[in-house]
Amino acid sequence: MAIVRENEEKKRYLNGYRDCTRRERQLQEQIDALRSQQMFPSVNHDGMPQGNAHSDLSGYMARLDALVSQLEYEQAMAVRQYKEIHDRIHQMQDGAEKEVLIRRYLMGKAWEQIAVDMDYNYRWVLRLHGRALKNFEISEISH
Repeated sequence: MAIVRENEEKKRYLNGYRDCTRRERQLQEQIDALRSQQMFPSVNHDGMPQGNAHSDLSGYMARLDALVSQLEYEQAMAVRQYKEIHDRIHQMQDGAEKEVLIRRYLMGKAWEQIAVDMDYNYRWVLRLHGRALKNFEISEISH
């Protein structure tokens, strides 16, 4: 049971870069949606004068600025996470184990694609991943 828990902790650590890039994409989508709403506000054709929630440029700019700041922070975190994970993987001895971890956690590839890229059987890639996790040093990981 302790090995399973340790492997889950290692996977959580190794997935840190992908988590950062996922948050980056979400923030970029929010920024794009906000910009789109500002450029193409909804139109009401009932002829009645109405206030437009999109006309308040200061609120729009404040929200946009906050999202851009969050995006810049996530981008910096992603770079830091990538470098840290990359450096830790490269401390490992076995080249195939390194490659599996890099392809999975830094390149975001699916198991099937890793098997094709490495010219290995799918099941062997999964076994190799298990061995790589076992040999990946988590004791040095700072949280």
